Amino acid sequence: MTSPALANLCAFRLDLRLAGLARSLGATYTRYADDLAFSGGDDLARVAERLEIRVAAIAIEEGFAVNLRKTRVMRRGARQHLAAVVVNSHPNLARTEFDALKAVLTNCVRHGAASQNRDGHSDYRAHLAGRVAHAAMLNAARGAKLKRIFDRIVWNLGSSITLEVSLPVTTLPP
Repeated sequence: MTSPALANLCAFRLDLRLAGLARSLGATYTRYADDLAFSGGDDLARVAERLEIRVAAIAIEEGFAVNLRKTRVMRRGARQHLAAVVVNSHPNLARTEFDALKAVLTNCVRHGAASQNRDGHSDYRAHLAGRVAHAAMLNAARGAKLKRIFDRIVWNLGSSITLEVSLPVTTLPP
């Protein structure tokens, strides 16, 4: 069984209760791993503070702890993000994330992939391919731009490090 499946099993009753609460407010409840989201209109906005208290109470009753520092109300007109995805009108990659990934890919083309693998990923190509695929899933046009840059990277399949050691030559006395 995978971790997401276990998380879903553990949170089943929590999900049922919170989905019911959301329906009663004309809202939608969504959970991604341990990130909970309630989406709705003006009716939800009017009860947002009371909703936070009710959600925390239900979570505690179901055996979960709530991280109040990470709890926030994101209103219309401001950037709404959940699990590193901007969710205002439709799911999208944050502009800063897109720009950072584009810069990494461009630097891979210009200076080689090894120069950008600062975290030491064992399969950096797969790591970047996954990030590009994630961006494409959220925004096809932006993903296509990133994919074109990714396809221009020259991947060095051999060792990226050459070590040369010079030892001083000395003669030992007889």
